[in-house]
Amino acid sequence: MTRALGTRIRALMGELRLSPLAAMLLTSLAALDVAALAFALLAWIGPDDTASPAKSDWRPPSVLSSVSGPGPLAREDAQTLSRPIFWKSRRPRPIVAKSDREGFAGIPTAPAGLSLSAIVRAGASARAFVVSSDDPEGRWLTPGESVQGWTIAEVGELELKLVNGAQSARLQLYPAQSQ
Repeated sequence: MTRALGTRIRALMGELRLSPLAAMLLTSLAALDVAALAFALLAWIGPDDTASPAKSDWRPPSVLSSVSGPGPLAREDAQTLSRPIFWKSRRPRPIVAKSDREGFAGIPTAPAGLSLSAIVRAGASARAFVVSSDDPEGRWLTPGESVQGWTIAEVGELELKLVNGAQSARLQLYPAQSQ
């Protein structure tokens, strides 16, 4: 039966002058048409959708942790509002002379291989994103944590103070602004 069907198909392909590739393409298109017809019939006749689905008590997880509580509103952030990011008149911070700086004056700059990329302050807490030769991806550090043998003593507005035993150094966020 299979052999007879195969010879009959080959004879039909010869009459229609079809290559084997064209015959496979037509066969696959016919199978796709049958599948589409079956889908349409199932959608038209389909199962009864009048029964409502069971309700679940799932709720999305909360983004805010209960420890930190809700963050401050944007309209309450005076620093951001005084210097909006996308504003035509926005200018870089002015260069401050070393004698006018508070906190870290007179401390030598940080050792080679360390750079400060960002400082984030939230209320009384502060953290700094430090990139080192040991960790080129960088990581967030808070006062008391160490990087390359140096311990972060204090995080200022534009720099942080590092200590290593009796030595101390500072790491600036914008080193080009120092004089």
